[in-house]
Amino acid sequence: MGGISGVNHVAAIARDMDETARFYREALGVSVRKVVNDEPGRRHYSFDLGGEGTLDFFEAPTGTEGTARDTVGALNHLAITAAPEFIAEAESRLTARGVEVRSAERGGQRTIYFHDPNGIDLQLYPSTGGSRG
Repeated sequence: MGGISGVNHVAAIARDMDETARFYREALGVSVRKVVNDEPGRRHYSFDLGGEGTLDFFEAPTGTEGTARDTVGALNHLAITAAPEFIAEAESRLTARGVEVRSAERGGQRTIYFHDPNGIDLQLYPSTGGSRG
């Protein structure tokens, strides 16, 4: 009977798969859970976000253009749950890489926003921040 039990994956397009994999591994400590070959010559990486969820990137064909993020139906940002001490560590890693980081307070806890190499707006949301409800 069950119903919905969580997010399986979120899919995005990578401009440069090597750059994307390096960013998630080095800046956020996220590993590739699996590599899928959906189409010959185009890589599909599933990055492990903990639990059962993944952030999947499909390699964009050369010449693919980006589109506006703030349109109806577009992804505005992806919030990833993280321990507060990891958020501070990730902020240091990101700023050392020259990534602009914006800090905010949510539910009495510190959260950060930044962009990945593909322009995706990410948020590290504190695991102790309670629900948004």
